[in-house]
Amino acid sequence: MKKTVLVACIVIVAAAGAGLYFFRTPKSMDNPRADEATVRTLVTNFGRTLKNVSLQSPTAAQDIGQYYQEYLAPSLLEEWKSDPSKALGRLTSSPWPDRIEIGSVQQFGSGAYEVSGKIIEVTSQEEAQGKIVATRALQLTVIKFGNVWRIATVILAPQTAEDWKTSAADGVEFQYPEKLPTEFIATQEWPPTVGIAPKTFSCAETPSNVNSLDEIVTQRTIGERIYCVDVKNEGAAGSVYAAYVYTTPKLGQLVSIRFVLRYPNCGAYDAVQNQACVDERKTFDLDGMVDRIALSVRWDPVPGDNSLARQLSDCLPKSDWASHEKCMALMQQIQDFDACVMAGFSVMKSNPPQCRTVDGRTFVQGTERAWQYALQIIRNCGVEKVSQTHRRVVSLALKSGDTLVVTEPQIDDIIVVTEAAQSKCGKIPVATE
Repeated sequence: MKKTVLVACIVIVAAAGAGLYFFRTPKSMDNPRADEATVRTLVTNFGRTLKNVSLQSPTAAQDIGQYYQEYLAPSLLEEWKSDPSKALGRLTSSPWPDRIEIGSVQQFGSGAYEVSGKIIEVTSQEEAQGKIVATRALQLTVIKFGNVWRIATVILAPQTAEDWKTSAADGVEFQYPEKLPTEFIATQEWPPTVGIAPKTFSCAETPSNVNSLDEIVTQRTIGERIYCVDVKNEGAAGSVYAAYVYTTPKLGQLVSIRFVLRYPNCGAYDAVQNQACVDERKTFDLDGMVDRIALSVRWDPVPGDNSLARQLSDCLPKSDWASHEKCMALMQQIQDFDACVMAGFSVMKSNPPQCRTVDGRTFVQGTERAWQYALQIIRNCGVEKVSQTHRRVVSLALKSGDTLVVTEPQIDDIIVVTEAAQSKCGKIPVATE
């Protein structure tokens, strides 16, 4: 009885916050069976959209508005847009929320239902095998506003099936798994050591013609973030000890995550265990686990920290016009890939890597590679118009609706290129500063 009264109060508050109220309708107008089916469909479809919203992305507020508008009550939608940390969505590249499994649907009063269920999280491996990684119980209140049903409240239980701990020392806090979900791969130096440094991202990759396995440095895009991964291998007592350093930009700083894992010699086991050991190495998603650790890292801001990333993280979630104008002005400071990455914008899994801002501009890593990429698009007739500045910054308005920003080798090189493509693509307007 107390639970019903409590939920009813929540519903009234939620409806009032949205500027709407519902009243008891005559029995002749009720259709509980059809209403329950509609509520189930609403929650099910909402669950399928959760993976589309990356809560750590600078565009989280906009994505919440785009993907959740048809499912949430206006008051809850605005609350999540103003503070995406309160919202449901995707926290890491892997695992991700795949769906909501409904356990029970209970009507209380007219035009209101309580839905209990759980969020199912998967990785690509578990998805292919029909398995799950973790679940989170949740309870939703669904209300009928006029002729439409909307989710008014969401209560989320702690995550289960994974034992993650919190480390907090020297002003830096992060979460990590107490144990790896592995049988053969083991931790040697654990939990990880996390460092914060005021540096710009760069990654001196190991040349492809170097065959040494002692140390390998690679650049990787994990989820929507760019990482420099340094791995030093050392063999001892039939095992290989791999010392990892993952480095990625966050809030204008570089976050480094250090740890050591032990990999046994799979050949030392019998045939069955040997195969299990080999399969584990293939399927263990170390990158996804480290990405989740990196996303959880928090630290006390340095007094006077006025970095571009910090300023953007403050104004982007806000919906007022002044904040919008401030963000648009701040983003004009971003004129290359490095600045885009350090500002915290998403990196696409592409070759060459590309970073895209919320105002639709795309930056390609590496000046020469970026220019060659631009030439390819121009020669394939993918450009509507072009502009250049006296600093050799060239903006290409693409037919896809995006804008690609590159640096030309010499001033007016873009004019030569567009004129050469005219016979194939027609005239491409070029504006100069």
